[in-house]
Amino acid sequence: MSSSTDATAEGETTVLGELIDLFLPSDCVLCGRRAHRCCPDCRAGLEADLGQVRRVEEGALALPLDARGRPLPVFAAGDYTADVATALLAFKDHDALHLARPLGRGLRRALVHALGHAGAPRTEPVLVPVPDSWRGFLRRGYAPLPELLEAAGPHPAPVALRLVRQSGLEPSSLWRPDRSHAGAGAVQRRARRRGWRPGHALAAGTPVVLVDDVVTTGATLAALAEVVRGAGGVPVAAAVVAGVPAPRGRRTSDDTHIDQV
Repeated sequence: MSSSTDATAEGETTVLGELIDLFLPSDCVLCGRRAHRCCPDCRAGLEADLGQVRRVEEGALALPLDARGRPLPVFAAGDYTADVATALLAFKDHDALHLARPLGRGLRRALVHALGHAGAPRTEPVLVPVPDSWRGFLRRGYAPLPELLEAAGPHPAPVALRLVRQSGLEPSSLWRPDRSHAGAGAVQRRARRRGWRPGHALAAGTPVVLVDDVVTTGATLAALAEVVRGAGGVPVAAAVVAGVPAPRGRRTSDDTHIDQV
């Protein structure tokens, strides 16, 4: 898609949003300001929060490790600040789909850097997002990550949405809360299963960039990496909208801002 086409689409989206705010006014999801679903100031602040790509794997103790014991590189568009957390929660659980564009733009910045880290492999890399749970999909009516990837604009690599499948739907899972990682060690977190299986095979050795909205412990990415390996892929990096900063004193030079895209 050309830059002029992008600008046209953005203009149309802005006009549509203004019309919705005019005839169906609501409170800003971030500051509560009336007559804006997301007021201009908060939208600009959210874009700024997600405007600096950084490495965040140092604080995620459950990430998969390579043969040298190094964690999977994770690129985040920004830190998991209060505003970013509120925006993601509103988007995922309160039907604030108008936030898909600013969140998706941040994700795309992280994707570009994650793919750059993969270098220029012989086989084209693919993007594999964390699949939504059956319970989440039934509750929302949509899967958040595919929505963010769609809002991100032209994809820098093919998206393998069906590479990971749910093993089955347990009725009790519709009301059973997700298991917390609190109190679990890194080894336990890596070992936890999510009921996922490969939906199809990849060409052996296909480089894969894992995609999620937020990384905290890294346990979800570790589970996804296991399924990707089972499908023949090789996880080379991960891209997320936001990451929880590493504890003070654990940041390395790779954790600082990379640059703006």
